[in-house]
Amino acid sequence: MAKRGRKPKEKKQYFCINEEDAIVQYIQSKDEHEKNKIFNQILYPALTKMIESIIRRYKLFVPDEEFEQNFSDTISYLLTKINNFQPVMTIYSEILDIKKYPDVNFIEMSYSDLRKKIRSANEEDPEFIKVYVPTKHKRDDDDVFEHEKKYYRRETKHYKAYSYCGTVCKNYLKSKCVQYSKGKQRNIQYDDISDEIDNNIKYTEPQTQNTDTTSFLLEKIANTIEDMINDRDEHMLTEEEIIVGSALVNLLRNWEEVLPYNGSDKLQKNAVLYFLREETMMSTKEVRTNMKKYKSAYYVIKELMSRNGAFEN
Repeated sequence: MAKRGRKPKEKKQYFCINEEDAIVQYIQSKDEHEKNKIFNQILYPALTKMIESIIRRYKLFVPDEEFEQNFSDTISYLLTKINNFQPVMTIYSEILDIKKYPDVNFIEMSYSDLRKKIRSANEEDPEFIKVYVPTKHKRDDDDVFEHEKKYYRRETKHYKAYSYCGTVCKNYLKSKCVQYSKGKQRNIQYDDISDEIDNNIKYTEPQTQNTDTTSFLLEKIANTIEDMINDRDEHMLTEEEIIVGSALVNLLRNWEEVLPYNGSDKLQKNAVLYFLREETMMSTKEVRTNMKKYKSAYYVIKELMSRNGAFEN
């Protein structure tokens, strides 16, 4: 027997196929009048809801700045990056488990050619390749370059404009908040700092030294990851690795907010994994796979989290 009552209302989505197609049309159009029409009639309403949702969901408000100004800056920045979006890309993805391809003939490709083709391969390129990738190691305090054999497969991937636009906006807003915090710290009056130190027990000498060292290390690693992301072609980062890298930067710079030190081991573990999954919209396994190139960040976080086993091998 059918249940009585009203039918639940369908949730109306603001970014669907129509908006996805409009992004592509906007990028491909050479007519300014047509671009303005697409933007005003289709994209602006959808992007408005997206940015407002990101600001409120992740609490990315910039103090001393009106919401409208924050919103306008974000959508303006997005328009400077939107032409970089590619809905379809033929790329080379690294094969992590070579045993799954026992009968495949891998064609050798040079490292320089792979760097050129990793995000711009075509159907004429070999489907399976092997590459000797130069890797840097520390040996007796010196940098030693060796060549590691890696395997790749040519794949055609489809990307959503929704994910791309959302990632660009969220990273920009986070960057604004970080810059505001840094500026505020630089401008704090000496008297305010002195009062806080005199009245707060956490600023005793051993605690301060340990906190400063940890903060310096985490900030240094965050900067290193950002440099890798900005030079993505040099490090051959995939889109998934870039997303995970951005999440790691946010994690490193907001460690005390993400990890409740007074909580149980299980709570701490869940807090970190939940943060990374929410930031990347990936599974735990996907997060671990796509953070392997950020070894320095991985091992530092693993060391800090060793007491609760949050990152198992």
